[in-house]
Amino acid sequence: MNVERFFSEQEQRRIEQAVIAAESKTAGEIVPIIAAFSARYTEIELLGVVCGLFTGVIIEYFWSDPWASEYWRLWPVVGALVGFLLARIPAAKRLLASSNRATEAVHSFALALFSEHGLHYTRDHTGILILVSLLEHRVEVLADRGINTKVESGTWQEIAHMLTQGLKSGHAADAFCKAIERCGEILAIHFPRQPDDTNELPNRLVTR
Repeated sequence: MNVERFFSEQEQRRIEQAVIAAESKTAGEIVPIIAAFSARYTEIELLGVVCGLFTGVIIEYFWSDPWASEYWRLWPVVGALVGFLLARIPAAKRLLASSNRATEAVHSFALALFSEHGLHYTRDHTGILILVSLLEHRVEVLADRGINTKVESGTWQEIAHMLTQGLKSGHAADAFCKAIERCGEILAIHFPRQPDDTNELPNRLVTR
């Protein structure tokens, strides 16, 4: 899952320009992020090892030849390795991870990124993070307390849904730009740009 190539260079520039345009009207800061995954899901990899090991034991028990070379008695090891490799496939993790587990992973990762990129340090606490996590097929929009206290409940979920639909329909860049534009409109209402405003955070699309 090559997150670096999910958007073309032209699309990345469009997203960056969307951030610049949105922030030109507000004192807020918007950070768009696209990530390959939000968690490793080691429990699924462990499950793959256990299932592969068990399958290997069954194969050796029923089909092994007692007169054959000892190298042919490595079915449990081979099974564990194959199970581990299969469990590392993104599609397998997406299939085996429960909806709640994936939702929690994306939310936790978004919170970590919010702190990592300094969104909670903006002057008026008006930072907004927009995270697209490809493996989980989920979008998370987080806003700092300065803007959250003035925005109706469900606003960020609506923006996340709009972006999710755009990703599903194959218009990811357009949807990302629209989501950024909508965040900018909300910020501009409550926190218009001030004469002494400075760009506190980078405008580019962050890839993880």
